Amino acid sequence: MSNMVTRALTGSLIVATILGGIYYDRSSFVGLFFVITTFGLWEFYTLAEKGGMAPQKLLGTIAGAAFFVISSMYILRMIPLVYLLVIMPLMFLILIAELYRKSESPLVNISITLSGIFYLSIPMVLLSYLSYPPAYGLRDNYDYNPNILLGFFLILWTNDTFAYLVGKTLGKRKLFESVSPKKTWEGSFGGAVFSIVLAYFLVRFFPELRKRDWLVVAGIIVLFANLGDLIQSKFKRSVYVKDSGTVLPGHGGILDRFDGVYLAAPFVYTYIRYLQ
Repeated sequence: MSNMVTRALTGSLIVATILGGIYYDRSSFVGLFFVITTFGLWEFYTLAEKGGMAPQKLLGTIAGAAFFVISSMYILRMIPLVYLLVIMPLMFLILIAELYRKSESPLVNISITLSGIFYLSIPMVLLSYLSYPPAYGLRDNYDYNPNILLGFFLILWTNDTFAYLVGKTLGKRKLFESVSPKKTWEGSFGGAVFSIVLAYFLVRFFPELRKRDWLVVAGIIVLFANLGDLIQSKFKRSVYVKDSGTVLPGHGGILDRFDGVYLAAPFVYTYIRYLQ
């Protein structure tokens, strides 16, 4: 089976799984993104180990995954506020655990461990806000509504897909050759154009945001998803690996598929919550 076919089949499975998880109910949403967060954290710490660092891999993964679940369940009104207090002891356990490790760089280890939680868990929590009506002004309604979250992913997937296709067929000018040699300006422009066209029509299906807001969201996703991809590429190049993992045939790992989400989600949330 060619890599293109494998990539297409895996991509279709990823899309179907995310759509199903988002639309079934809020519990399936939390469960799905818990799995994504957990695998992402494990991959991140594995990359750090390949770079000669020694993060607290198991404890960091547990703390980051717990942070996501507890925060998301509170946001979606599934648990009371008091449960958020569980998060702080988990973070301080990372500091305490370092006392019992034989390492010459405890500060680096702690920093990398906490960075994984900041880089991966917090953006996934902010995605939960996009499925929660007060995040976009409907403050009298607390029902789970995945439409903006779905719009986010549709724009992201459109940008990734057409950036790849246009770049592969027309790409000549390198976007950031020292970090990602295959990325081109033509591909990035193609992804942006198709994403903005999609955003223009999204208001017909998802009226939770106005047309101009969908267009702004598309611009944010195009910019920061591309930057997120470049950042992940730089991480991988620094430890001399092609992919962050192997869990997704044809795509690599969770970090390879969700690198754009991690950087775009905080900026999309900020715009929708405070600036629109």
